[in-house]
Amino acid sequence: MISILQYGGVQANPLYNCSAKTSEEWTEQLGTKRPLLGFVVMLFGIFIEIIYVPCLCAIYKRRLLQHSCYKIMFLLGVTDMIATSITSVLSGYLFIVGAVFCTYPELVYVAGSFALGGWVCSCALTLLLIINRICDILAPRISEFLFSTYRTWLVATIPFVYTLMVIIFAHPILFNSTVMAFIGDPLIYKDMSGAYYNPIQVLNNVVFITGTITFYGAYCFFMTKSQRGYKVSSSRSVFIQSTLICSINCSAALVYSVMMFVTPNEYIVLFGELSWSLVHGGSARPSKIMKS
Repeated sequence: MISILQYGGVQANPLYNCSAKTSEEWTEQLGTKRPLLGFVVMLFGIFIEIIYVPCLCAIYKRRLLQHSCYKIMFLLGVTDMIATSITSVLSGYLFIVGAVFCTYPELVYVAGSFALGGWVCSCALTLLLIINRICDILAPRISEFLFSTYRTWLVATIPFVYTLMVIIFAHPILFNSTVMAFIGDPLIYKDMSGAYYNPIQVLNNVVFITGTITFYGAYCFFMTKSQRGYKVSSSRSVFIQSTLICSINCSAALVYSVMMFVTPNEYIVLFGELSWSLVHGGSARPSKIMKS
């Protein structure tokens, strides 16, 4: 996003200049209309947006926000709603019209910046959720220091500051209907993919995958050994919700990390794109189930 300020606009940056052809020519040359996939992805996004509203209202009205884990889940839900509007609802429309970056340069650029921001924020909040669960079980004093009362909100500002930095300074990820994914390269120039390499995204995924496996593995191990501080039913409920949220996010991170280094077939790419939609949509279903 910072290049908009540096150059005065998206296409003023030579790396993202689409002036060589009209938007229609770029779309015809590089795009692929996928109306069925687009409608499915868009309807899924709309459904998730609708179902998130009662989920978040339930967390608020039932005063579950007094618990630190639900504070984090609430923030994760808000993040997912914002991200879903891009990765599912907007992406669905872009699939239908067969869009590429140069079809709507400004829209795709800004949307891609916020899509990447939503992804890294979801990763950071998910790791924070795991750390919160581990501290509750193994280090109640640390948990009290970090997550008691308003302190959870203060700690949660760290993921949002990180997200803001990524949105501002990192290269955006750009929708491409032919590839069926958000990619860094707008495909304007040949043999220039290296100019769009995004080390922040790679580092984020590596840290997230490693952290999730390490912390969550420890969490699962100690969860079987201790129910300290919780009733069994309550502990199991939170455990299942945390499991589903973390598993979905980690799966998507693995797929997109592989995509950065190899060129997978279209089915793996499609799986990665759908997994990403589930990252921001899957959290609503377990939350709703557990509170019903």
